Amino acid sequence: MTIQDILQTILNSLPMIGRYALVTMGIVLIFRTTATTNFAQGLIATVGTFAVTWAALEWTALPLWVCLLLGMVVAFVIGMLVDVALIRRARHITPSGKQMITMGVMMILVNVTPVIFNSLVIYNTQGRSFSQGIHQFVFLGMNFNITEMGLLGFIMAAVLLSATFAALKYTKWGLGVRATAANETVAQMLGVNTRVITAFSWALAGALATVGGFFTGAGAPLSVTLMGNAQVFGFLACVLGGFGSFPAPILGAVIIPLVYNFAGNTSIMGPNAGMWQNAVTFLVVLLLILIFPNGILGKKYIRKV
Repeated sequence: MTIQDILQTILNSLPMIGRYALVTMGIVLIFRTTATTNFAQGLIATVGTFAVTWAALEWTALPLWVCLLLGMVVAFVIGMLVDVALIRRARHITPSGKQMITMGVMMILVNVTPVIFNSLVIYNTQGRSFSQGIHQFVFLGMNFNITEMGLLGFIMAAVLLSATFAALKYTKWGLGVRATAANETVAQMLGVNTRVITAFSWALAGALATVGGFFTGAGAPLSVTLMGNAQVFGFLACVLGGFGSFPAPILGAVIIPLVYNFAGNTSIMGPNAGMWQNAVTFLVVLLLILIFPNGILGKKYIRKV
């Protein structure tokens, strides 16, 4: 395996890193503010992606970025409704009970989405809406390539994540999120409106994941299973990086796509690499979790008695 193969594999991983990082950020936002793992995250993003594509096909005069914003708004509203109508009313239920609620939302969206969009044959075909071009360039005398949609998706993910982390650190909302994540009861005593914080966190999680869903579905037929892998790998990224902070799971979202693409590289794994790609990825992640049970950047908390 040459240096060029290694660099090209890393380059091929960038679009997946961007998509998974957006989903992961949403998962950790919800977990840190409501102590709930949202099993409906992928389906909320899928509905938003369907809305983007519907708008692009129905309203052809609209620029694609406007359609993407509309889809993000749809997912934003769904995420907020889930918190306001369901999670907020179940605040005294056990964490596992809340997880079952999100699983119920997932099942509802699985069955409702095809009904809502059944009048459309939704295919993200090459044309006005989606670019299938390949960007080629030379670096250190070596030729590399990446799809234009993949590059755009990674850049957009980097911008959105940077803006989210900046908001977490420098805005009043970010201060409220960090206070709620540390201790919701104390945050309420200090005057933080935790209801607004949690509702916006759920809404933002849906909007961010929709961007990941949009770039996942670009150029391929859409279905309710669109974000299945992203959902699973998003949870794995949180466990691998550590749920204890906002940046830690993003590290997991970087490691997993790299492992996945190197495991699928025929130069390393042989001509049948694709058959073992998922198995090798899960095995490596499992070993890393066994080595770092609290996450790579996680901390071990000692309870005093």
